[in-house]
Amino acid sequence: MKYRDLGKSGLHVSELCFGTLPMGPLQANIPLETAADILVSAIDQGITFFDTAQMYRTYPHLRRAMAQRPGTDLVISSKSTAEDYQTMEQAVQEALRELGRDYIDIFLLHAARVPAAELFVKRGGAWQCLQDYKQKGYLRAVGVSTHVVQTVEMLTAMPEVDIIFPLINDVGLGIIGGSVADMRNAVDHAAAAGKGLFSMKLLGGGNLLAELPQKIAFGRAIPAFSAHAIGMISARELEINLRIFNNQPLDAEMLAGLGKGKSWFLFEPLCKHCGKCVKQCPNGALLWQDNKPNLIRENCLLCGYCASDCPEFAIRVK
Repeated sequence: MKYRDLGKSGLHVSELCFGTLPMGPLQANIPLETAADILVSAIDQGITFFDTAQMYRTYPHLRRAMAQRPGTDLVISSKSTAEDYQTMEQAVQEALRELGRDYIDIFLLHAARVPAAELFVKRGGAWQCLQDYKQKGYLRAVGVSTHVVQTVEMLTAMPEVDIIFPLINDVGLGIIGGSVADMRNAVDHAAAAGKGLFSMKLLGGGNLLAELPQKIAFGRAIPAFSAHAIGMISARELEINLRIFNNQPLDAEMLAGLGKGKSWFLFEPLCKHCGKCVKQCPNGALLWQDNKPNLIRENCLLCGYCASDCPEFAIRVK
C-alpha cells in the first residue's frame, strides 16, 4: 500500500480510501457487526483513510471498528449538506460525538452539483462554521466535495480550502460543467496550488464495476490525486481492491460477477408523492412524471442520496 501526503494539509493517507456509503442504510444496509469486521480487516491490512458523511449514517460502523483497534492512526473524512452556521455546527458536533473523537481530520461541504457561483452564497454560514471549528482545533482540514468542474477551479484560488474531493471517472459519468479532460485539468491546477485531492466515483457509483481494474487504473494514473475513495461492502470487495492498490495480480474468478452491480428501486406503495427525492438527486437522474419519480438510468450514479431525503424510505439502492 502506498501512503501519500494530502496536499499541504499535513495529513498522510493510504492511497486506498475506504468509502463507507454503500454499507450504510442508503444502500446495502449491512449489519453493524459485519460492517465493523470488514472495517477492522481493512485497518489490519494497511488502510488508514476512511470516508463517511452525516448523510451516510455510518458513524456507528466506524466507531465500532476503531474501538477494536484503539491507538491506530486513522484519517477520517466526513461531510454535511448543511447550509447555515447552526446546522453545520450541529453536524460537526454529531460527527465528534458519534465517532467518539476529539477532532475530525477532514470535514467538507457536501456540495455535489451546486453551481460554483452559488456555493458560498447559499452556504456561506456553513463554510464559516467549518473554518471556525478548524481554528478551534476540532477539525484538521476543511474543503468541499463536488461533481462540478467550475467548483474545483474556484476552490483552487481559495487559500482557506485545504481539501477538494471531486468526482471523476474515465467516461465522465456524473461530471458537471465539462468533460473528463476539463476535470483533469482542474484537478491538476488544484494540486499545483497545494490542495489535497482524493477522488470519488471512479466506478461511477457501481455502474462501471464490470471494468473495475481499468477504471481504478485510470484514477491512479492521475498524479494530482493522493488517494481514491472506493465504496466496499464485503470481504471479497476489500480483497480485490487491496490487491489492485498493492499491485498484486487478480484472476478472472475473483472478478466474476462484479458487473451485475446495484440497482435503483421505487417501492410505490410507500411513496407519498412529495417530490423531495427529485430535488435531492445530485445528478439530475430523477424526473417527476405521472406523480412519481422516474429514473433516467444513464444519469444515475446509484449513490442513494435520493433515498436519504425520502421520508417514507420508498427508494432503495441495492
